[in-house]
Order: sequence, then structure tokens, then C-alpha cells
Amino acid sequence: VTTAFATSLDAMAVGVGLAFLQVNIIATALAIGCATLIMSTLGMMVGRFIGPLLGKRAEILGGIVLIGIGAQILWSHFAG
Repeated sequence: VTTAFATSLDAMAVGVGLAFLQVNIIATALAIGCATLIMSTLGMMVGRFIGPLLGKRAEILGGIVLIGIGAQILWSHFAG
């Protein structure tokens, strides 16, 4: 539930931001949808390959990657 709420907030923020830009909303939504489809599919394919090789360590590695991405975003906002 928390993930769904956070994703919805993120989508709303993008929608509000796009409202201020002069962009074709249909083309933009299609591009975002296609990128999401491709990246999700690739992630599932890679996960099916790497998951059995790494086992439980795959979950830990995924968590470390997400924490690293979050830390990098925070660092870039606060550092400059």
C-alpha cells in the first residue's frame, strides 16, 4: 500500500509539472508508458536469470542499489 501511494504521488507530481510545460500530453504519456514497459520487462528478465544464481543475496543487492540511488539523489539535492 505504501509503495502504491508513493508511486501515485510521484505520478501526480509529474502530471503537475507537465501541466506547466507546453508538451503534447498524449505523446508524453505514451513515451513514459513505453519506457516503463520496456524497463519492467528487462528487469523481470534479468531477475529471472540472476535470481537463481544469487538467491537471497539478490534481494539484499537490490536493497543496497535502491539505498545507493536514494543517497545519490539526496546528495545531489543538498550538495548543489
